[in-house]
Amino acid sequence: MKEEKIAIVKGPHGGARPGAGRKTKYEKTVVMRVPEKYQEVIKALITHLDETAYLNSHYKNGQESEPVYLRSLDDNKQNISFKTMPF
Repeated sequence: MKEEKIAIVKGPHGGARPGAGRKTKYEKTVVMRVPEKYQEVIKALITHLDETAYLNSHYKNGQESEPVYLRSLDDNKQNISFKTMPF
Protein backbone atom coordinates (compact mmCIF):
# COMPACT_ATOMS: atom_id res chain seq x y z
CA MET A 1 0.00 0.00 0.00
CA LYS A 2 1.06 3.52 -0.69
CA GLU A 3 1.08 6.11 2.04
CA GLU A 4 -0.84 9.20 1.12
CA LYS A 5 0.14 12.48 2.64
CA ILE A 6 -2.74 14.74 3.48
CA ALA A 7 -2.06 18.44 3.42
CA ILE A 8 -3.55 20.26 6.37
CA VAL A 9 -4.76 23.68 5.40
CA LYS A 10 -5.47 26.07 8.23
CA GLY A 11 -8.35 28.37 7.64
CA PRO A 12 -9.47 31.52 9.44
CA HIS A 13 -11.28 29.54 12.16
CA GLY A 14 -9.70 28.81 15.53
CA GLY A 15 -6.29 29.59 16.86
CA ALA A 16 -4.95 32.68 18.58
CA ARG A 17 -5.95 35.96 17.03
CA PRO A 18 -5.27 39.54 18.12
CA GLY A 19 -8.20 40.93 20.14
CA ALA A 20 -9.74 37.48 20.69
CA GLY A 21 -10.99 36.36 24.08
CA ARG A 22 -13.23 37.60 26.84
CA LYS A 23 -13.02 41.30 27.56
CA THR A 24 -12.78 42.57 31.12
CA LYS A 25 -15.03 45.23 32.60
CA TYR A 26 -12.00 46.65 34.40
CA GLU A 27 -9.25 48.82 32.94
CA LYS A 28 -6.33 46.46 33.41
CA THR A 29 -6.11 43.22 35.37
CA VAL A 30 -3.33 41.16 36.93
CA VAL A 31 -3.02 37.56 38.00
CA MET A 32 -2.20 37.16 41.68
CA ARG A 33 -1.65 34.16 43.94
CA VAL A 34 -3.38 34.45 47.30
CA PRO A 35 -4.02 31.94 50.06
CA GLU A 36 -7.11 29.89 49.27
CA LYS A 37 -8.83 30.82 52.53
CA TYR A 38 -8.75 34.52 51.51
CA GLN A 39 -10.45 33.94 48.15
CA GLU A 40 -13.99 34.74 49.36
CA VAL A 41 -12.86 37.90 51.16
CA ILE A 42 -11.12 39.21 48.06
CA LYS A 43 -14.23 38.47 45.98
CA ALA A 44 -16.33 40.31 48.59
CA LEU A 45 -13.99 43.33 48.40
CA ILE A 46 -14.23 43.48 44.61
CA THR A 47 -18.03 43.15 44.76
CA HIS A 48 -18.22 45.93 47.37
CA LEU A 49 -16.02 48.22 45.27
CA ASP A 50 -18.17 47.55 42.19
CA GLU A 51 -21.40 48.22 44.12
CA THR A 52 -20.10 51.48 45.60
CA ALA A 53 -18.37 52.81 42.51
CA TYR A 54 -20.96 55.56 42.04
CA LEU A 55 -21.33 56.82 45.62
CA ASN A 56 -21.55 60.56 45.72
CA SER A 57 -21.97 63.29 48.34
CA HIS A 58 -25.61 62.25 48.97
CA TYR A 59 -24.24 59.26 50.89
CA LYS A 60 -22.83 61.13 53.89
CA ASN A 61 -22.13 57.97 55.91
CA GLY A 62 -20.82 55.96 52.99
CA GLN A 63 -21.74 52.33 52.58
CA GLU A 64 -20.52 49.33 54.55
CA SER A 65 -20.38 45.79 53.22
CA GLU A 66 -21.88 42.74 54.84
CA PRO A 67 -19.33 41.12 57.15
CA VAL A 68 -17.24 38.25 55.81
CA TYR A 69 -16.03 35.62 58.26
CA LEU A 70 -12.75 33.77 57.87
CA ARG A 71 -9.79 32.39 59.73
CA SER A 72 -6.37 34.00 59.43
CA LEU A 73 -3.29 32.10 58.36
CA ASP A 74 -2.60 31.60 62.09
CA ASP A 75 -6.15 30.16 62.41
CA ASN A 76 -7.56 33.13 64.36
CA LYS A 77 -11.23 34.00 63.78
CA GLN A 78 -11.76 37.25 61.90
CA ASN A 79 -14.77 39.29 60.91
CA ILE A 80 -14.04 41.62 58.00
CA SER A 81 -16.19 44.34 56.46
CA PHE A 82 -15.42 47.14 54.03
CA LYS A 83 -16.61 50.73 54.17
CA THR A 84 -16.55 53.15 51.25
CA MET A 85 -16.82 56.89 51.86
CA PRO A 86 -17.38 59.47 49.10
CA PHE A 87 -15.09 62.49 48.80
